[in-house]
Amino acid sequence: MKKFLLLPFICFLSSPFSAQSKDFKSIITISTFSPFRDQRYNVGYIQKLSERWWIGTELAYGADGLTPINIGSFDGKNQIFEIRPEVYYSLAPQSRIKHLVSAEAFYMNQNGKGISGNYYDINDDYYSFSSADYKRIKYGLNINYSILLHRETSWFGFMPKIGFGIRQRDLSYKNMIDKIPNDPPVDGLPFDYQLNREGSNLGLNFNIDMKLIFKF
Repeated sequence: MKKFLLLPFICFLSSPFSAQSKDFKSIITISTFSPFRDQRYNVGYIQKLSERWWIGTELAYGADGLTPINIGSFDGKNQIFEIRPEVYYSLAPQSRIKHLVSAEAFYMNQNGKGISGNYYDINDDYYSFSSADYKRIKYGLNINYSILLHRETSWFGFMPKIGFGIRQRDLSYKNMIDKIPNDPPVDGLPFDYQLNREGSNLGLNFNIDMKLIFKF
């Protein structure tokens, strides 16, 4: 009796997906790296425009206690918002495995309240502080290469992505309390401490991710 009652529900779920998956026109993406590496959740949507062209965007949000781990260099409350519009071009539109190159713009806004830690000021001097508010803005452009790994009869798959680009980063502090000169760090990864450097900085950007995809 239970199997009989479940049968219509199973058919309802499986038939639309299997019918649409062979000729899908929309994709929802979920980043598997972002919650652990970037301390934010990233969800995207991609729409097929033609055999060669796709367009999409990703939105990301993070806050204290929202992601599984916190590897930030500051202690305190912070929030992150990010948007990434992207245009894709399919190199092999007739292939089941899609090879895509894309141009991606990105904008990230991060705010911290009552954070504590260490930083380099605009004069390249190193300080520690007990409390401050900060704002970090990062924007730029990436050129990416992605692969859609999926079965034609399945609504689920994976999309590894790798890319390089250029970015502008602006970091400012205010309402700082107990600012004390400190010795520059000599252990750890050097770029970890540079992330806290006050001021504007233009540099290269590296992008790598593995996304879960849902086709329909």
